[in-house]
Amino acid sequence: MLVIAGLLAYAVLIGGPLTRRLARADWVSRHPQAALRLWHACALGMLTSLTGALVLAAHDLWEHGMVWLFHADKPLIHAAYGGSWQAQGIADAALIVLLLGAGGLSALALRRFVRVRRERDRHRLTADAQGTYEGDGDPALRVLAHPAPTVFCIPGAQGRSRIVVTTAARDLLSPPEYAATLEHERAHLRLRHHRAILVADILTAALTWAGLLRPYADQVRRLAEMAADDCAARRHGRRTVASALLGMCEAAPPDAVGGSAAVAMTGPDPAERIRRLIAPSASSPSPLAAALVSAATVVSFLLPTALALGPAVLLFGTAHMGG
Repeated sequence: MLVIAGLLAYAVLIGGPLTRRLARADWVSRHPQAALRLWHACALGMLTSLTGALVLAAHDLWEHGMVWLFHADKPLIHAAYGGSWQAQGIADAALIVLLLGAGGLSALALRRFVRVRRERDRHRLTADAQGTYEGDGDPALRVLAHPAPTVFCIPGAQGRSRIVVTTAARDLLSPPEYAATLEHERAHLRLRHHRAILVADILTAALTWAGLLRPYADQVRRLAEMAADDCAARRHGRRTVASALLGMCEAAPPDAVGGSAAVAMTGPDPAERIRRLIAPSASSPSPLAAALVSAATVVSFLLPTALALGPAVLLFGTAHMGG
């Protein structure tokens, strides 16, 4: 009972107050890629905690597995994970909720994946049919005749990725700004931010009804743009990236193309990103801070596993004792 309560408490804590606090933290803008990993670890840790609590409540399945895996004494395992509080009705209800939750999440993920893939295919078809390749040494680049200045990338496997630039954006940007903008989009593809966005959208849609992980999807989009800005800034300078972003935002509102189907240059929070890029205090991330974030990432994901397996580990080999 205590293990289940601990897992549920951890899920509520990490999916509620801790993620809300993380969304307001100042340090994430200095370490966006590390913060992205921490967000994913928190989400997966919360999902692991909820799943673990339901599996433990459906005690027969879990207890048989722990007895077999750790060669533990079955009565001791039963006492550690359940005891007198358990009833057949509770175990059956937990198993039903677990199966329904897994089925619902799988169906939601499949619908989102199919929808996003169709949108990407439609964008790619338009880019290939109406766009032109104008060199630059990048076979993925397509220039599309359009009056709105827009740059975005379309993810795809095995050479199907595209970076789409409208003629208005190409004419608006100076050569250094244009190169920085293309590097920004290449960073999105290289770091596979589209996958992170899709996962965040799915889990946020699945769990936000319970008040958990509400900032997840928005924060992933925000941090993905900052991480791509940093990649472009390392090659072309922070002020060049900021100038390109400012020029595109002044010429037109943020791009309508976006979401998880195509990732646009202007993206979310352009004003915050510009301030961040031109801030005098902008500097390289601290190795110590990055190490602390990495440690927190590992702990947030592994803690629910440790809570679930802890009692069984302590009872390792007890099947061969006594009797």
